[in-house]
Amino acid sequence: MRFGQQPLSRLASRLAVCAAAAGLAMSAAVPAQSAPSAPGVPSAPRLADVEIVQRTETVGDYQQVRAFCPDRKVVISGGAEAKADGSHTESLAVVSSHPEFFPWQEESTLWVASARNFYGQPSTVTAWAVCATRPSGYEVVQTPLSQVPVDQPVTASCPAGKVALGGGGDIQGDRSALNKSYPAAFDSSVQPSQWVVAGRKGENTTVGVVATVTCADPIPDVTWATGKVTSNSPVGGFLACKDGRQVVSGGASANGRETVLTASRPGLQSEGAVSDGWWAQAGSFYEPFEVRAYVMCTSR
Repeated sequence: MRFGQQPLSRLASRLAVCAAAAGLAMSAAVPAQSAPSAPGVPSAPRLADVEIVQRTETVGDYQQVRAFCPDRKVVISGGAEAKADGSHTESLAVVSSHPEFFPWQEESTLWVASARNFYGQPSTVTAWAVCATRPSGYEVVQTPLSQVPVDQPVTASCPAGKVALGGGGDIQGDRSALNKSYPAAFDSSVQPSQWVVAGRKGENTTVGVVATVTCADPIPDVTWATGKVTSNSPVGGFLACKDGRQVVSGGASANGRETVLTASRPGLQSEGAVSDGWWAQAGSFYEPFEVRAYVMCTSR
């Protein structure tokens, strides 16, 4: 069992080296892409003017960091990462990572992230907002606060005929932490229409969970993929978009005894990665355990 915090790199090339050194491998199954439109046929709808905004702050436990979309754009997805010098990975956790939304709103334009650190010191929290021109059929669906057993999923569902673009969760309670935030089942012919969230807290009783999903009319150009890694704590992996495609969403699920997420966020080629993709990392006092990452990509 290891208790030392390992530094994270945003460069996918370095992530790949670290994963190889640890003997980690990610498997992925990518849904089929739609064929190009025939001449004279209108192009299928796609995400337009995608832009990723991030904001980093050093904050106390549960203090929110907000990343705002530019004017005339809505948030379609987002991510979060928590870091703290000298902390064991198991003591540090993301608590919330979700679009900010209120029932009277028609849309969301920002992403919220927060974390907690059992060592009582500030954490460096980064929130990522993936923004785009409002797609057809865009809406945000949020569940009421549910008190459920730890690790029990709460699901936010899009209305019939719409698909999930992204989503997130807020975990409430003493010593709470997020350990699952990912799209529900998908395959080569069906895009996900639900977002699953689960969490835990210090006492293994119940935990408060709010799940949020961003929805839109189907967009044939997007593809989802998933992959997993298993190792000692901390464990993580980078799931790349294929064929030069652009990352637009993603999620992560940490599976095992008392697992918590420390990162679920986009990785960008524009920042030096070998490709766009999704980075996920988790920790636990108990080993081994599994982390599954999810990524949604689109053409540029």
